[in-house]
Amino acid sequence: MKQGSVSRRGFIKGAGIAGLGIAALGALPACASQGNGSQGATGAQDVPWDVETDVLVVGSGTSAFAALVAKANGVENVTIIEKSSIWGGTSATSGGTLWIPLFYAGQDAGMADTREDALKYMKAVAAGRGNEAAMELYVDNANALLEWTRDTFGWEWVADTPGMGFKDYYEPYDGFRSQGRQASLGNGGAGLWSQLQQDVKDQGIEVLMGTAAEEIIVDETGTVIGVKATDGGKEMRIKANQCVVLGTGGFDHNPDMVRAFQSVPIYVTNAAEGNVGDAQAMGVSVGAALSNMDTNWGVPSFLPEPFDENADAVFSISLTDWGIYRSGAGSIVVNKDGRRFANESSAYAVFNRAFGNYDTAKPGFANIPAVWICDSNYLASGGGLLPGMKAAEDPIPENFFKADTLEEIAEHFGIDPQGLTDEVVKFNGYAEQGIDLDWHRGEKDADKAVGAYHPYLSELPNPVLAPLATPPFYASLYVPGTCGTNGGLKTNEYAQVVDARGNVIPGLLAVGNCSASITGGQYCGAGMTLGAGAVMSWIGIKNMLGNL
Repeated sequence: MKQGSVSRRGFIKGAGIAGLGIAALGALPACASQGNGSQGATGAQDVPWDVETDVLVVGSGTSAFAALVAKANGVENVTIIEKSSIWGGTSATSGGTLWIPLFYAGQDAGMADTREDALKYMKAVAAGRGNEAAMELYVDNANALLEWTRDTFGWEWVADTPGMGFKDYYEPYDGFRSQGRQASLGNGGAGLWSQLQQDVKDQGIEVLMGTAAEEIIVDETGTVIGVKATDGGKEMRIKANQCVVLGTGGFDHNPDMVRAFQSVPIYVTNAAEGNVGDAQAMGVSVGAALSNMDTNWGVPSFLPEPFDENADAVFSISLTDWGIYRSGAGSIVVNKDGRRFANESSAYAVFNRAFGNYDTAKPGFANIPAVWICDSNYLASGGGLLPGMKAAEDPIPENFFKADTLEEIAEHFGIDPQGLTDEVVKFNGYAEQGIDLDWHRGEKDADKAVGAYHPYLSELPNPVLAPLATPPFYASLYVPGTCGTNGGLKTNEYAQVVDARGNVIPGLLAVGNCSASITGGQYCGAGMTLGAGAVMSWIGIKNMLGNL
């Protein structure tokens, strides 16, 4: 490794701004120390660099694509630092799917996607909050990234299976596709991160695990030139000659930030436990703007009792409901009045937004906490297991309440008993007819596709509607959750971090959940989280190298 130095003036400048930015936001983690103004003014003594590289990537999730793209495109020295001991962070526990418009394998399977339709759909989902220039580059480059990994590294991308699981989430928005935009490697979700890790190793990219970035270092011009980090308690300074790429994830596990910025509470998250807003704090310290801090990749979740409306989010993967439970025939979700408040078979991110309805009469969130209820026929049907169960003979999970009557469930969870009784009677009538007149459950292609994961024990007029009529009944608290916040450092269409006036902060890129979502924080479809991080990594590095 080459050795270098940075002036104390440059280092302290970054630290001083950090103190001001974090104090203004209040809830950000204190990653930066306060500098001594008199020392900073003199710049008398050089501070040596411990490591020197060309491109420094902070985080091993989707930002690892930035490292791979940089190295394979001629950057000599590329380094990844990851503060945990787990490669891939939240990304490594995902389904490994990328949302890719114009995906070559999807086109071959008959998707018939067009640039115009993809952009119409993305802009409709973003509802005016997204970065339209970034969306255009995303559509123009997403498939190119996959073709590049195929041609360069032999990655075998496959399209999704038609008729199974969620695809695009917002049907019937213009440009919606019921299949084809979901790309995954043939060896499954975990295989993507194993493959990425192997190719990072094969390319000779240095990976420093257990190394946490704490401060961004800038020079006298305001250009980002490296970071201060800690490795096993030992402080180190890493110089980046070309750029620093931040990819540290969201802030799900920073309760202060969640309370300060999220518009609806988060009670469960399956995001990596180290996601505490590191990049957001470091970026603010050098003048970065923040955006979409109120949004997240929403996933409804079950929750053990008792319910505490002020509780911090708990980390859990098993409590997350991607839709397999909620959409199954023989189950419903109700609020405190005993009323259904959404289409239970809608995509998880779409359903999660329904928790945000505020009741001005009470006052409070009308649908938090909700209660998920099923009857015994639900459990008897194919795949009718509850979260945490691996086989039908397993005991009922502790967070589920079992009752012989709906009145018992109402009493236990504090639900209006008459409201629940009336709602179930009405719902059962809908189920017999196969038509949900209130929420139109089962009418969309996406409803039917996810319902296929939970076939009922007998044929139904509507595959996701069955009456709640056969005791015993089972119920659990049901609350808003997330697989990652997606607000953070504001970037332009090239993943370059910008300040409040839109000016680029030289030498600094941000991708993934530490950056502001290009679609305004909304989930286009399965794989949007990974897709956005990977594709914006490709765009950012290619633009930096001048060959986008």
